[in-house]
Parts: sequence; C-alpha cells; structure tokens
Amino acid sequence: MIAGLKSEFRKLLTVRSTYAIFAISLALVALFAGYGDGFRATSEGLHRPDLLMSESFNAIVFAGLLLAFVGLLLVGHEYRYNTIMYALTDSNRRFKVLLAKFLAVSTFAIVTGLLVAFFSPLCTLIGAHLHGSHLAPQHFDYWSVIWRCAFVGWGYAIYAFILIFIMRNQVGSIVTFLMVPLIGESLIGHIFTKSAQYLPFGMLQAVAAPQDLGNHTTGAHAVMVALAYMAVGLLVGAVLFLKRDAN
Repeated sequence: MIAGLKSEFRKLLTVRSTYAIFAISLALVALFAGYGDGFRATSEGLHRPDLLMSESFNAIVFAGLLLAFVGLLLVGHEYRYNTIMYALTDSNRRFKVLLAKFLAVSTFAIVTGLLVAFFSPLCTLIGAHLHGSHLAPQHFDYWSVIWRCAFVGWGYAIYAFILIFIMRNQVGSIVTFLMVPLIGESLIGHIFTKSAQYLPFGMLQAVAAPQDLGNHTTGAHAVMVALAYMAVGLLVGAVLFLKRDAN
C-alpha cells in the first residue's frame, strides 16, 4: 500500500500537466483577485468588511474546478495509454490501487485548494496597495475559510475522480466535467426550480456561500448532501473498477 501510494504521488508530481494547471489557476486568481478586485476595486468593494473572505471563497469555487483536472488526468492518462496494467500488476488487490489514487488526489486537492484560498486575498491586498487604496477593517474567519475551501477543493477533485473511473475516457470525462456545472445544472435548475439547490456542484458552491441558496441552507447541510453524492459515486466507481476488465 505504501509503495502504491508513493507511486501515485510520483506520477502526480512528475507530469507537466500538474504544474501547468496549478500555474494557470494561480495566474487567473491573481488576475481576478489582484487586478479586478484589488487594483481596480470600487469604493463600495473596498468598504466591505468581508471582502478578503469572499475572495477566498470565490477563488476556490473557480480554481477548484481547474485543479480537479489534475486528478482526472492522473487516471485518464493511464487508461488512454493503457499503463493502468502496470499499476494493477504491481499490487495484489485492485482496491489498494484505487485507494492509493484516491489518497493522492485528495491530498493534492486539499493542499492546493488551501494555497489558492489564501493566495487570493493576498493578491487583493497587494493590488489595492499598488493602487494606493485602503481596505476597511476586515473580518477574516480563518477556521471557516480553511474547512470550507479545503472541502470545496476536495469535492471538485472527487467528482472528477469518480467521473473518470466510470467513463474511462479522458476526452469524454473532461467535456462532461465542464458541461455539467457550467451548462447542465443551469438548465436543470430552470426546469426543476425547487430541487435545483440540491444538485451536486451547486451543493459544493453552497459550502463556500450557503447564503446564496437561501437562509434555510447551511454549510453543514450542503456538506452532507455533497458527501451523499460522493459516497454513491465512489461506490459505483469502485464496483466498476473492481469488476470490469482493466482496459
């Protein structure tokens, strides 16, 4: 198990796509948070006491979607080039391979999610300082930012992880992962207005901003619904991985 886990981290950290996706995520966060909400901030925005906290939440909702592609590509490359056979032959149980990949993706998602969450308000502060602006006294709840951003970043990664194990097609998984939150859930929300708030990606976003879905939706409620989706998805993905042919 330890050897398999080391192998997954080695795969994760020795491919260019991991660093490219992370660099693009940081660059976009710096652009929107540093320039858009910092250097070009309006007076109304600068007087918000929760500006920096909102920057953390906005960053993880956006960047978390991009960072999830790291885990998707980690598994997708193996199915695309049929190197999954090497991972399976190195272990005496398929479940160990699945668990090692899950732990590697989860660790990466949580660590990078937290980095993005604190990088965003820092960019806003620097941008405002360079423009000569001053922010109102800020309320920054570190614990709330840490657990919410860690969970949202991890949740995006697990959704992508589930999708690639079920579909086993890299291009199809990428397209589906982009289409569902950006287009699919919006269309479903217009058709089923009452149940729209319980869609999987909407629940993740509600963890970062539960007030957007109404006062009756809390962060804990959104976490439980999102975990239910993940549990079902992981169960389906695990059964298919254990029972189907390797390729």
